[in-house]
Amino acid sequence: MDKQTAFIEAARGPLWLGYHPLYRFYEGGRLTRAFRAEPERPDDWWSEDWVGSCTVANNPDPSGAAQGLSAIEIAGVGPGALRAMIEAIPETMVGTAFAERWGPITGVLVKLLSPSGQVPLHAHPDRAWAQRHLGSPFGKTEGWILLDTPGDGLEPAYAGIGFRPGVERAKFAAAVGAHDRAAVRDTLHRTEIAAGQVYVAHGGMPHYLGPRISFIEIQEPTDHLVIPETDGADDDGATMGLGWDEALDMIDYRTADRETTFAPARQLPRVVRESGSSREVRRVQDDVLPFFDVVRLEVEDELDVDDGRFSIDIVAAGDGEVVADAGSRAVKRGNTFACASAFERRYRAGREPLTVIRCLGPSIGA
Repeated sequence: MDKQTAFIEAARGPLWLGYHPLYRFYEGGRLTRAFRAEPERPDDWWSEDWVGSCTVANNPDPSGAAQGLSAIEIAGVGPGALRAMIEAIPETMVGTAFAERWGPITGVLVKLLSPSGQVPLHAHPDRAWAQRHLGSPFGKTEGWILLDTPGDGLEPAYAGIGFRPGVERAKFAAAVGAHDRAAVRDTLHRTEIAAGQVYVAHGGMPHYLGPRISFIEIQEPTDHLVIPETDGADDDGATMGLGWDEALDMIDYRTADRETTFAPARQLPRVVRESGSSREVRRVQDDVLPFFDVVRLEVEDELDVDDGRFSIDIVAAGDGEVVADAGSRAVKRGNTFACASAFERRYRAGREPLTVIRCLGPSIGA
């Protein structure tokens, strides 16, 4: 069997995605490893699990090697990058219309994250800024699907999003230049967060998270990142090599009261369809769909998926099986897999109801 044929055959079933830790700028990972049923070890700098990634990270691992691309195992081919399979058979993997609009890419990056403490205040560009300054068609609007929010025992889990009234660029830049991390952090609105909630931070919006939470992050497929809350030890890394003047121009300095800021960030669920005792629930609002889509499959009995869209599927709770013409496979909490656009399947609940989070790329018309 040649490689092309092997790829097409493999696309008829779930493409299993194993635990894929990356070395990053904050400590964490323990809750993710528990979710994944991986061997327990303390939080460390290998704090992000990139799921179905076709994106190379900005930072190398400690050995200097590039990191970020997810691996899959294909019968008759062996191990390789998911990106190579998508580039080889884009019509099968992401669909003809999607490939014609966006190219042979998934258009989305999915991560499992579990910071142990406070994640520093940071921000990502919108598409227009990324195109002008980085030559990238994608910015980095991102969403957080909260799985577990125990907090650290000292304070509850929280998110900070958007500047409070009275914050101006000059004032913010002065705090950044002085490496006054407390002052930088104090510029944002803050709210407690809970498992089951979904938030979105659009490109340009400053934000932070913590402490001790576990969540799925879905975002545009880039690693564009500016970290104003820094001790100054690596300003080049914190600004993507742009320097602070240019990097801080990326941030949205509009201010608003707390409720006006959080209203568009909080994402309210909408039932898309029902089948028997099962249903599909969209977890993002319409203004997010040009960037990515998230749906939750709540499978009490069984539920078909045949919408012709590529997705990264994460089993958030329960157990059961995924059934297709090529056969069935047992699934349980913590399993992750890529699903080609051509992969029609049925999720069936097992001993417990099955909850699957489908992470999808941008709408074709965006």
